[in-house]
Amino acid sequence: MTSPASRLGALRRLPRNPEAFYAISDLDTARRVGGILWVLGAVIVAILLPVSPPTVEVSTAAGWAIGGGVVALCVLAAILLLRSPRRVPPDAVLAMGYGSLALIALLHWAGGPQSPYTELYIISVIYASAVHPPRRVLLFMVAVAVCLALPFAYEGWDSAYAGEALAHFLLWSSLAFAAVLFTAEVRVQRFELQSGEQEASALARRDPLTGLGNRRAFDEALERVVAGARRADRPLSLVIGDIERFKSVNDVHGHLEGDNCLRAVAQAIASSVRPSDDTFRWGGDEFAVLLPDTDYDGAEVAAASVYAEVMRACTDARGKPLSVSAGIAQADGDTSAS
Repeated sequence: MTSPASRLGALRRLPRNPEAFYAISDLDTARRVGGILWVLGAVIVAILLPVSPPTVEVSTAAGWAIGGGVVALCVLAAILLLRSPRRVPPDAVLAMGYGSLALIALLHWAGGPQSPYTELYIISVIYASAVHPPRRVLLFMVAVAVCLALPFAYEGWDSAYAGEALAHFLLWSSLAFAAVLFTAEVRVQRFELQSGEQEASALARRDPLTGLGNRRAFDEALERVVAGARRADRPLSLVIGDIERFKSVNDVHGHLEGDNCLRAVAQAIASSVRPSDDTFRWGGDEFAVLLPDTDYDGAEVAAASVYAEVMRACTDARGKPLSVSAGIAQADGDTSAS
């Protein structure tokens, strides 16, 4: 069972940046739940209207117009969140939460201090606390306090209402803190799972000996850059090379020395190309370099640079320089990754 201390620790580990916070949240579910809560709010208001119409401060017609308008806006918000959830960014969801406070405050004003509409604040409080970052939740609770204090501005001081409002605010703040605390641990676990998946994905695409991308990474990168080159009508070239006389290195000096040569050549190739170029161990002693925005002549220059750097930096166990032989290909407009 999770201890309170671990939950507080999870709260401290949450990202401070809102974008990073929302990135580890299940926003699709949050939006759908939000849509359901807007429907629930519309139903509650529709049920309360005949029992406690918001007509204390306004005429009957105006009060019913306010109530009907609130129900309609709730339904509209529900439709936005349920039918097109991904089109509603987190900031818009938060803005809708503030809008719900304004609608409740309007009903409370029209219905008078004793109207039951203040109880609706709890829906907005719990939802905002479960969805948004703690700092935004704190500001949201400040807005709730302002809404609860508004009757003092237009009705004057009422000690009975003050006690009731304070009790409500303290209760809702406690629920908000509990919601933030419990969802923090879920988000941290989700972040750790995402990090683990990303790390595993990266490892699955990295050659463990040289640290370069492996054949799987090459195939995926090739598909991506070929598609990008065709869309942008830009040149793309490929250099594939292998280490000359590498078999003799393994046969004479052993596979351990062969592995050292592979690592040295991989480092030399990676250091001799541009940061925008992708380098891979294609298999065995073969290496591949993807050269975006590079025509055949540019690829020849890159291949010569690779050859020179390997000759300069790499030697076998006897101190003899290693060399690579390379082939060059340039993609044309009909080239595909397959």
